[in-house]
Amino acid sequence: MSDQTSPLGTTYKKYAGILAILAIFTVVMIFIGESDMGQMPKAVLLLLGSATKAMLIIFYFMHLKFEKMGLVLTVMVGIFVTSVLMFVVPAYDGSYVLQNSLFK
Repeated sequence: MSDQTSPLGTTYKKYAGILAILAIFTVVMIFIGESDMGQMPKAVLLLLGSATKAMLIIFYFMHLKFEKMGLVLTVMVGIFVTSVLMFVVPAYDGSYVLQNSLFK
């Protein structure tokens, strides 16, 4: 018998490692969210953790790490534009609702 590991076994170990890292990030982020630290450091740490988890998922589980740079940039620009629109449009509408609310 050979002591070499198959490429398939190595691939499963890599994905299991990434999955373990994502699980650890999730548990750490839950503890950060429940902690008594200030709102600003908590928000910054949670945003950084979320961005890191998203990058791991995008690059490894969506296999963009192995694609050409043009496809990676296309996907990343699309995600960025969608994210901006998801925050800017509701924030713009929310300010109007807040200024004209019945709770003044």
